[in-house]
Amino acid sequence: MVIIGDLHGGYPELLYKIKKYKLENTSFIQVGDWGLGFQRCELDMKTLVQIDSFLQEQANRLYIIRGNHDNKWFWDNRDALKLQQILLVQDYELLVIDGKKILFIGGGISIDRMGRTEGQDYWKDEVVNFDELRLQSACSEGIDIMVTHIAPREAWPHVLNDLVYHYIDQEKLAGRYLLATELEEERQIMSNVLTAVKAAGCKEWYYGHYHESYVEDKDGISFRCLGVQEIYERQPL
Repeated sequence: MVIIGDLHGGYPELLYKIKKYKLENTSFIQVGDWGLGFQRCELDMKTLVQIDSFLQEQANRLYIIRGNHDNKWFWDNRDALKLQQILLVQDYELLVIDGKKILFIGGGISIDRMGRTEGQDYWKDEVVNFDELRLQSACSEGIDIMVTHIAPREAWPHVLNDLVYHYIDQEKLAGRYLLATELEEERQIMSNVLTAVKAAGCKEWYYGHYHESYVEDKDGISFRCLGVQEIYERQPL
C-alpha cells in the first residue's frame, strides 16, 4: 500500500515513478488535491481514462479522495466515468484494501478562496462535512486506518502559521470575519471523527493539505501528514 500526498496536477511524476520502479499489484491511495477541475471537464475525463489504462497494465489500483482543490462533481458522477482501476472515493466510504478497513473523508477549506474564481479554481462545496450516521455505521464495522484531506485538532499542525494569518487578515479587510472560525470548526469536525474511530480500533491516520511531511504518535494512533507529491510506502505496524 502506497500513500500519496497532494499532487495539484503533478500526476506525471507519480506515473513516471510507478513505471521507473516497475510497481505492480499495488494499492495507491491519494489524500486529495489531485487537481481535478482546473481544466475543461472533458480534458480531465480524458486524462483519467488514460491513467486508468496505464494502471491496468500492471494491475495497480488508485484511490483518490477529494481535496479543497478538486471539483466535487467528479466524485458525485464517478460511476459515469466508468473507470476500472481508479476509484474516486466518496466521503465516509469504508473500503477493505490489502486486508485493512480504511475510512475515507475528503474536503477542506481553501485559505486563499477570496482570490479564486468560483467554478474555475474554487468550489463552495469544497468543505469537509460531518455525517454522524455514516460515521457510526463505519465504526460499527471496525476501522484500521483513516485517510482524510485535513487533520483533527489533536494532530499537526497545532497552530496556525503566518500564511494562514495573512489570508485571515485579508478577509477581515474585506469585511469578512469567517475564515478563522471556519478553520477551527473543520478541525473540530475531524476531532469528533477521531473520538469515534479511536473507539473503533483505528491505529493509523494519513492526511495532506498542509504541504509538509510530519509524523507523530499520539494516544495510540500514528498520524502522518504527507507533503506535496510525497510518496510513502506504508509499513505494517
